Amino acid sequence: MLVLEVHEGAHRRSLLLDVNTVRIGRDRECDVSLPGDPTVSRLHAVLQTESDGWLLIDQGSRNGTFVNGRRVTGSVKVASLDRILIGQFLLVMRDGEDGSIETAAAEEVGVPRHQLATGLSARELEVLRLLCAGHSDRAIADELVVSIKTVHSHLERIRDKTGCRRRPELIRYGMTHGIA
Repeated sequence: MLVLEVHEGAHRRSLLLDVNTVRIGRDRECDVSLPGDPTVSRLHAVLQTESDGWLLIDQGSRNGTFVNGRRVTGSVKVASLDRILIGQFLLVMRDGEDGSIETAAAEEVGVPRHQLATGLSARELEVLRLLCAGHSDRAIADELVVSIKTVHSHLERIRDKTGCRRRPELIRYGMTHGIA
């Protein structure tokens, strides 16, 4: 028996999944409805049982599906305690025998909470913080003592994980998630 914990900021709900196919998306007809986030597609992803576990299939979503920080292209096997990031929602799979997963409280400040909530690495969070502070790509590179090409690489991964394409969208995302 699989339990899917859906985290949205400080709110968490647990869903018992006792079917072979679970549709995840913004549409209210989905088995796991993730409303209110325009970066979530109507039918974003599907979880299917297989003989040896679960398979997560991205349904061609525009903003991507991430498992343990990596973007899913096509399908990927998922197991208990894997973290699935879809838009602003964090989904944690666990077997019925696993205890409840612990997450940082919403009022706690620090990189681990932001990493859990956004799926961004610590370095990506640094780049996003500097971007939100109004730094240019060159200034970010100088501040972090890396090349401008490395900054562009980090920004592209941040765009992939957040679904934000333009700089103002990234800044809004950083402000919304308390990163700025």
